[in-house]
Amino acid sequence: MKKSILKLFVFFIVFLLALVIVGRFMNRGHDNLTMEMAPASLPLVTMVLEGREYNQLHGYLADTDIAFQRESVTVLGEGRDTGFVVDTYGESVERVSIEVRSADGSRLIENRDIGELQIETGRISGTITLKDLIERDTDYALKIILGLSDGREVSYYTRVRWSSDLYTKEKLDFCRDFHEKLYDREAARELTKYLETNSRLEDNSSFHKVNIHSSFRQITWGDLEVQEAKAPGVRLTEISSQTASLLLDYIVSTSEGKNTVYYNVEEYYRVRYTADRMYLLDYERTMSQIPAVEQLCANDKILLGITGTDVQMTESEDGNIIVFETEGRLFSYNVTTNKLTVIFSFYDEGNADDRTMYSQHGIRILDVDEGGNVQFAVYGYMNRGRHEGEVGIQLYTHNSSQNTIEELLYIPYDRTYSVLEAEMSRLLYLNREQKLYFVMNNGVYGIDLAGRTYSRMLEIIQDEGLQVSEDRRIAVWPEGEDVYHSRLLEIRNLGNDTRKTISVEDGEVIRPLGFMQEDIIYGVAYAADVVKENSGSVFFPMYKICICNAAGELLKEYRQADIYVTECIVEGNQITLDRVRRLESGEYQETEQEHITNNTEYEAGENVIVAVDTERYQRYVEIQLRKSIDSRTVQILTPMEVVFEGGRRIQLPDEEENDAYYVFGPYGVEGIFISPARAVNLANAVAGTVVDRNGERVWARGVRAARNQIMAIQEAAVTEEKGALAVCLDTMLEYEGISRDTQLLLDRGEDVIQILEQNLMDATVLDLKGCGLDTVLYYVNMDIPVLALLEDGSAVLLVGFNEYNTGILNPLTGTIEKMGMNDSAEWFAENGNQFITYRRAG
Repeated sequence: MKKSILKLFVFFIVFLLALVIVGRFMNRGHDNLTMEMAPASLPLVTMVLEGREYNQLHGYLADTDIAFQRESVTVLGEGRDTGFVVDTYGESVERVSIEVRSADGSRLIENRDIGELQIETGRISGTITLKDLIERDTDYALKIILGLSDGREVSYYTRVRWSSDLYTKEKLDFCRDFHEKLYDREAARELTKYLETNSRLEDNSSFHKVNIHSSFRQITWGDLEVQEAKAPGVRLTEISSQTASLLLDYIVSTSEGKNTVYYNVEEYYRVRYTADRMYLLDYERTMSQIPAVEQLCANDKILLGITGTDVQMTESEDGNIIVFETEGRLFSYNVTTNKLTVIFSFYDEGNADDRTMYSQHGIRILDVDEGGNVQFAVYGYMNRGRHEGEVGIQLYTHNSSQNTIEELLYIPYDRTYSVLEAEMSRLLYLNREQKLYFVMNNGVYGIDLAGRTYSRMLEIIQDEGLQVSEDRRIAVWPEGEDVYHSRLLEIRNLGNDTRKTISVEDGEVIRPLGFMQEDIIYGVAYAADVVKENSGSVFFPMYKICICNAAGELLKEYRQADIYVTECIVEGNQITLDRVRRLESGEYQETEQEHITNNTEYEAGENVIVAVDTERYQRYVEIQLRKSIDSRTVQILTPMEVVFEGGRRIQLPDEEENDAYYVFGPYGVEGIFISPARAVNLANAVAGTVVDRNGERVWARGVRAARNQIMAIQEAAVTEEKGALAVCLDTMLEYEGISRDTQLLLDRGEDVIQILEQNLMDATVLDLKGCGLDTVLYYVNMDIPVLALLEDGSAVLLVGFNEYNTGILNPLTGTIEKMGMNDSAEWFAENGNQFITYRRAG
């Protein structure tokens, strides 16, 4: 008996030692510890308007650039007040305080504690009343600070506006009513007057995207029989006296036998209020299936359901490992072992609330190898985990054999996810040598993960200054600071960190134009033909267009006698060239476009994304696998996170940024540009707003009054000594209290941009060439004149408008003339829409 007990004891000791040894081996290099991601811990704050909750705010634990906190605008009551509620989620809130600043964050207006709080179980409510230090119809930045019992201070941000005629309640109620009626087809009949159904603009083939042009049946959910599983949260993104833009996000479900399928849904409304009725200017609904892990695999497919076809998917070279991301969850499926791994997600069955489901982050697959190991980046707002409440780039590696994920690097960022997303969309790439490349703050960075060193490789000073291939592996840029006067292109293969250059002959200049797959498109011009026009814009006529590979080897050349290319647009496998013809006089005349098609067929991977049309669900997205799945034996894995000592944070230094313009649309930042004209054109297309690098508004759609006239600008005429352009420039400067002889400056060879920049010291000069009349009237509405250059070398000033006419100062006649709005738009377009204006500081 004693021998048996002794043997059992020895066996138990050996077993424990084996566990320790195996554990050390399996976790070698990971400090022997793994754990689940920490749950979300920060409360939420929601604003309240006359009993209506809207603008749910998420907490920040790190410093952020307040000027870019533009996700919501909160409207103050007549007494400069707004209600708010705090959902504590079990956290103890000891103090609530506020800080009010100017919209760009540079000027502190007030800061103080908030008293008289109503405390209930899990909820705190109160009222914020701002002091009589703010002006009407002006945006301010409000920061609400919660002091938690564990010592953390959490910040929440929203813009606030005090105005008496915004009709916020009516606009909120209209959108909520519209939303609720969509579930009842009979009640929804009265909504048809707001729709603009057009089968030529919308084919009604997918529930993933429906809009104002969709059919009535499509917009009322077809045969889906949806049930609302989570009430909509409302976010007011922009508002003026007439118009407003709102987003509603919620969850719906459908039934499939015994299974329930859930979908994230986001609705965008743009409305106009009048005393007679409300108008729906735009509507869009996006519906995306939330992946249920147990229901993903069937036969030879991974079922993604109602979602977009632009699913991010990468596979190993042998096709056995498929890694894909859908609705904020990163998966890996191993065809050989029949294992499905949920590599990363902020939400799961035990962590599914408004904090973990918050979608202000992105996931980028960076590398997949044959062993199933995956490297990926999570960037944006961190819903939970070790960086909860921060914005940054978190680089991870997933070890398939150990079933762990480990943070390799964290880069903090002081702006919002939407700004970071716009930068990551330009470049985020990791090669097998563990070198990371990305764009941040208008610069290209390279980080060596092994040595933990970094460098700023390139300063982007012009929109065309960086071109990147679709797979982000090849980058090209011109040498020097001026994209229009470079004789050398640098090609960087980021995959193997090699460099090549393309040079041109003396007297020639070269410019990168884009990519077709990994082939580089560039144009060559004669340096003598590159001309800086009166406006300051550069005319760059390219006598030949070339296509080369990443090694710089020429593949194709396009040229035609007396034909010059002025612009190149790449869409899919087609290149479209805007062209001009040089006349005997030396002038250029527009001619027809040329299209170059690439007929090369690129091999698809072993596994492909397909869209199947079904009767109930319409377009249904799947990943077609190269072999069948036994769904009954699929093993589902969830990796643990490696715990490590020390920090893996790299803090990039603050760099002096060049001027940049950020286009904010209904869903966030739509683009970042050096050219204000490009920014304004995009903002006009998406009904958005342009802000500069300081967060100050440069342009916005929908805020123009019906009429305005700059009364301080009087009639002025040309003289023998002063031409029309000089008269316009003198008038603009005199209007700002500056007296200059601009004819003398023009005679010296200075261009319009130079003259205005040198004299309007406290303003930003805006070259808006290519923008339409309707967009530049924004500045006339702000009592800022707009200069229009004409093809004959003359110029006029836009100084007024109403519903039907524009007011134009014409120095050739010496009068302020009226011209019909349509006639004006056509006339300026015929003259190239060469507009120049400025924006006053502050």
